[in-house]
Amino acid sequence: MKVLLVDMGSKHNVTGGQSRVVRILYDGLRKRGFSTYYLGYETMYMDGRKRGLVLGRTGKTLNARKSRLSEVGLVRAAYNLAYVSRMKGLGMHRDEILHRIRRINPDIIISNAIADFPLISYFRANGLRFKAVYIDHGSASTTAKRYMSKEGVPLSMGTGRPAVNIAAKRKAFFSFFDMNVALNDRHYHEISKITGKVSLITNGASVKAYRDPATEERLRNKFGIDKDDFVVVYIGRLFERQKNVSTLIKAFKETRENDMKLLIVGDGPSMNKYKELASDDIRIIFSGVMGDRELNSIYNLSNLFVLPSRWEGFALTVLEAAVHSLPMALSKSAYVSDLNDDGKKAIPSFNENDPYELAVLIEKIYSDEGIQSELRRESLRIAKRFTERRMLDKYAKMLERLE
Repeated sequence: MKVLLVDMGSKHNVTGGQSRVVRILYDGLRKRGFSTYYLGYETMYMDGRKRGLVLGRTGKTLNARKSRLSEVGLVRAAYNLAYVSRMKGLGMHRDEILHRIRRINPDIIISNAIADFPLISYFRANGLRFKAVYIDHGSASTTAKRYMSKEGVPLSMGTGRPAVNIAAKRKAFFSFFDMNVALNDRHYHEISKITGKVSLITNGASVKAYRDPATEERLRNKFGIDKDDFVVVYIGRLFERQKNVSTLIKAFKETRENDMKLLIVGDGPSMNKYKELASDDIRIIFSGVMGDRELNSIYNLSNLFVLPSRWEGFALTVLEAAVHSLPMALSKSAYVSDLNDDGKKAIPSFNENDPYELAVLIEKIYSDEGIQSELRRESLRIAKRFTERRMLDKYAKMLERLE
């Protein structure tokens, strides 16, 4: 079976969980006997060595100013007409992409982002016959509120069907696919209200924890982290509209312990905003993007992982932190009930709009080694439940049923 993985959202997301999911599926499904191909942009995880079509970038990743400008309704409308509907700025003409995908002739196309939808619709309208699967990372099921929102624009244009509101467009969107994958129980129930063509497949951890004393020591020296320091870490895209790292920075600045450090790992359009916000606290460190080996060591030298997002599907960084038995605190919007153990809440959560509540939680975990020990045990329980093998087995079974 030929499976084409499409990730047009990778144009602005060189790193991040969505692109990692593509890599996991690309490699994992191949090992299970599927012929996998890729259509998208080069990321840290997918490059020209992979089979398929890696598109060239036609512009730089959005900076903070452009990101704010793109929230304006009139700008969204212009973008809708000039780019989304005509599929401009892809890095290759849509007809050339269609020609190359015809040569692959995929049996199944897996879409990893709403931004894929206009192109996949174009494939189907021009005679390609395939089963289509959409992986919902939370954008279509929960955050597309209006026609001219960032999520609503490709969703609206891609359906090509008349509708009076975004709810009708969302229904047309999910109905287009032969199967929709929800990453958590909450999103599964949201999509189930629209269509019965939905499967719940949570993400699985794709990393293994190991000790690398030399790299850990190098990173400690690089960032000025002492072995007795209590390190709070955030790992992910620096994109305020979703990731909300400003709340974490504000919360951390409420703490007063000199042996506490906040390490922010990643990059994105909100980087400069975050650096300005953190400029008066020398305990806050920005590392930039890191490779897998360095990330492993970052998890090992940290004491608490915090994810303050306004929405998530099923964050892979949560599972990576769990694999490293790292205590965690998640915003209520990032926390998914799937993590609960026998109906009990597995790890602490906080209001993503309340820096003071998060500051109190950080202080509580910092000052109580008993809580830290229990949270480490809870992380290991989570890691044992959400494995890459379990995730891939479910995808393989789903694809076989669709064939």
